[in-house]
Amino acid sequence: MLEIYEADENGYYLGLPCSIGRNKNVILGFLKDKLQKRIQGWKGRILSRARKEVLLKFVAQFLPSYAMNVFLLSSDTCKELEWLMAKFWWHSDSSSGKGINWMSWERLCHHKHAGGLGFRILRDFNLALLGKLYWRLLVNTDSLVSRLYKAKYYATGNLFSAVLGDNPSFIWRSILEAKDLIHACAQRTIANGKNVSILNDPWLPHNSNNYVVSRHPTLVNKSVSCLFQVGTHAWDEDVVRDLFVAHDQDLILSIQLSDSAANDGWS
Repeated sequence: MLEIYEADENGYYLGLPCSIGRNKNVILGFLKDKLQKRIQGWKGRILSRARKEVLLKFVAQFLPSYAMNVFLLSSDTCKELEWLMAKFWWHSDSSSGKGINWMSWERLCHHKHAGGLGFRILRDFNLALLGKLYWRLLVNTDSLVSRLYKAKYYATGNLFSAVLGDNPSFIWRSILEAKDLIHACAQRTIANGKNVSILNDPWLPHNSNNYVVSRHPTLVNKSVSCLFQVGTHAWDEDVVRDLFVAHDQDLILSIQLSDSAANDGWS
């Protein structure tokens, strides 16, 4: 197998080899073996519930985190890892070595205020880590890895509008799985307004819908900077009132603009 590593702009490796073969479950099975060996070493000790909780939360659940930073583990892999943790949690210290699962793992993952123990759901944790990587690519557009992905997968657009494309790598597939997670809460911040599309970018300060609902023909392919007064960083209220419906008008005019000519960002 040819090992090709992806690194960020500082030279730190983003993860395991990109080319890991077609059967991802077999290749990523090393995570199960590693966790199984670690838990096997704990079983010979007499451990209280508190000690088991600490071992599971701060050792067992962090073992696959390195791989989960760049790869989306399959649902089967996550379930197998959680099954090993649940088995260890309910394992009896008696000679028979058997235990009864008095509560499902999903229930144990609930917050302690909700009757659980606060263990992580690995699938959600995996998506959260991939969401951080997606966010880095979205915000740090000048980094080496961002420019490489842009050249290969979204040369004519931006990451927010990127699609899977032809012959995508396993890492790219994994990153895009976190796309919906970021899109649900990401919003453009307005500075000079030149890089924000009026109709295609989420830039309105609204809890449920950050996109403009107005569809005036004049707004097509126009940036937010077109709504500023000429030569200033202030809203042209007459233009806003003419082109947008009342809902959009109030949201747009509520956005505070600075006098600086900084680039638009994300929040």
